[in-house]
Amino acid sequence: VNRQAIAEMSTDEEMQEALHYCDILKAYSNYANAVFNQFEKLEEDFNTLPKVQRDLVPNFDRKLETMRACVGTNQMFIRKILDQQWVFMNSKKIDYDWVMDQNRPITFANMDKVKSTLKQCVRDWSSEGKSERTMCYGPILKELKKVFPKPDPNIRVLVPGCGLSRLVWEIAHAGYHAQGNEFSYFMLLCSFLILNCTKEVNQHRVFPYVHQTANLHSQQQQLYSVTFPDVDVAALPKRSLSMSAGDFQEVYEKQVEEWDCIASCFFLDTANNVIEYIRLISSLLKVGGYWINFGPLLYHYSNMPDEMSIELTWEEVKGCLSHYSLKLIREEKHKPAVYCHNPNVMMKTEYSCISTTCVKVAKTPVEKPAPRYQSKMSLGDEEAQYEHDHHMYHRRQNGNNNGQSTSRGGRGGAAGQQRGGRSSMPSNRGSASQPK
Repeated sequence: VNRQAIAEMSTDEEMQEALHYCDILKAYSNYANAVFNQFEKLEEDFNTLPKVQRDLVPNFDRKLETMRACVGTNQMFIRKILDQQWVFMNSKKIDYDWVMDQNRPITFANMDKVKSTLKQCVRDWSSEGKSERTMCYGPILKELKKVFPKPDPNIRVLVPGCGLSRLVWEIAHAGYHAQGNEFSYFMLLCSFLILNCTKEVNQHRVFPYVHQTANLHSQQQQLYSVTFPDVDVAALPKRSLSMSAGDFQEVYEKQVEEWDCIASCFFLDTANNVIEYIRLISSLLKVGGYWINFGPLLYHYSNMPDEMSIELTWEEVKGCLSHYSLKLIREEKHKPAVYCHNPNVMMKTEYSCISTTCVKVAKTPVEKPAPRYQSKMSLGDEEAQYEHDHHMYHRRQNGNNNGQSTSRGGRGGAAGQQRGGRSSMPSNRGSASQPK
């Protein structure tokens, strides 16, 4: 944990971080209640039908009860995730219990991300997700073995935007040293559980598609369960995998020419400024190093009024490569891929991706990083910070904080990863050890 960087964070930044993190914990905690409310609406709508029509679907009530039971199973898995929440409670200046007690609404977007995380478990860690992984991770792993035919733990491979970290695990399992970087606390919490707290193959079980009520052929497509992981996550060479949490640009800006390879999958279009990603990727690579990329150009910040979004065509992106000393040596277009897809439903979204390899042929031009939009503290966040400061003042005055951490459960700072990229979480248990 980068203690100095945490200490340098302003109170404003720390409070924003704590509010954001606790919002995510609340979304996880309230998953079952939110989904039960969704099902309640379905039940109410169904009961408005005339009796003659309700009688045409005699098992509807029984189906809802089964769906609720499936959601209960999902919540049991989520409780395992929440048992690890202390890992990211870094600041000794924040009383996380107080922050959790604030009556902040749970947003639809955060609840949707909880549901998406369950589907991501299928994609990255189940046998059912193997076909998706073959589409997306397969070309990257094949190319990695081509450019570095003799795996060596001294060959350092960075995987930015690694999600639940399966691609990182596969690279480490192949014999290289792999480091994953992730920004989302939803992903980080779940991947920490899988990599650090899982002892058996198929130890966990979820019903990932129980929330899906449209485009179904049958109830079985909605209510089948998936177990994971499909591999022994600890079956890796010692210290072959590590994890870094935070914003890619902030975490890695100073790691000039420290990496032999960067492997990115469904990542390039997550940038506010895709050109800045290209500049940083080049800067991180050693001369002679490789950037292997797979994915579409969806541009995640498109049409967001408060966010910068530089949206280029692939031809325009290619035009930027040579300026940053990257030579395109492989280009494949129209590579089909899906993302967290339920293969049994009536609707399918398929991407036509690019799959490329670049080699760094010279030093990266020295440029000042392009300016980025910084999120501003909302009025609600400012009020929360004021109330928290007032609370902490009285707590100190009353002598209730005699050298104790203000983190929830007294365990804050055990390991850390800031959303803004100000600290990293090493994970070196083979698959990933619990941070010390």
